[in-house]
Amino acid sequence: MVPEVDNRTGKSFRTAVLAALSAVALAGAAASPAAAEPKTLDLVALGDSYSAGVGAGPLQESPLAPGSGCLVAAPGYVEALGQLPAVGTAVAAACSGATSSQVAQQVSGARELGILGRQTELITVTAGANDIHYEGVIAACAVGTVAFCRTVVNAAVAAARSEVAPRLAAGYRLIHRSAPRADIAAIGYPHLFADGGAGPVMSADAAAVLNDGVDRLNRIIERAARTSPRTVFVDVVDDFEGHGIGSADPWINLGSYPAADGTDFHPTAEGYAEGYAAAVAAEVKSLSR
Repeated sequence: MVPEVDNRTGKSFRTAVLAALSAVALAGAAASPAAAEPKTLDLVALGDSYSAGVGAGPLQESPLAPGSGCLVAAPGYVEALGQLPAVGTAVAAACSGATSSQVAQQVSGARELGILGRQTELITVTAGANDIHYEGVIAACAVGTVAFCRTVVNAAVAAARSEVAPRLAAGYRLIHRSAPRADIAAIGYPHLFADGGAGPVMSADAAAVLNDGVDRLNRIIERAARTSPRTVFVDVVDDFEGHGIGSADPWINLGSYPAADGTDFHPTAEGYAEGYAAAVAAEVKSLSR
């Protein structure tokens, strides 16, 4: 059985989704308890810093894993999706720095806590970038020549294809076995840099090579998602179009690179809400009920 997916991914529909995300707080304030629709969809987010909300606010230890060094921030896309009328509970069980192989540990931990199981109806996952040492790839493109940048990106993509893809596929299937009623949204990564501009970090040519590497990683994630039941790939590249580093309205953090708190190259709160949450809401039909 495949997940319920809404294929209306044009700009007009995404605009409607954004309007719904923006209006939902006002609607919730105006509605009386008696008139409110029951919230029944349970959402759990797994994976790396993009599901942990890094970049949206101050980093803090995850309340789900005290003493583990698992860092999260808010408001990420989980909090934005949690405002939708269809969502009852929305929990981020992700951790900054997590790799695809650590998703299995997150699944196990979430099951032990009782927040993931047969009752779960939607699970979102971002994973794969840390496996290929994405921050190191960015650093190589920032300090090296364009040719060196391309060599490093090609090597990272090759590793993702041969090593990361099988781990992702296994992780998605494990999630399905652990929560067989859940739709699974395997979410990709955005372009970090605006077309033709890269801010102070690297040349525009190097940024273009890096953006192309993101596209190739996303295709690997998409292919891995196809191997698992009820799993759909969610592409966020178009949602972030015009909002990369170097644009007039960036949704990607960039401070005094490299930032000591690790928030560089992660979405802002606006990017999580209007980029990530909007993309997921547009693809997964159960969120619009």
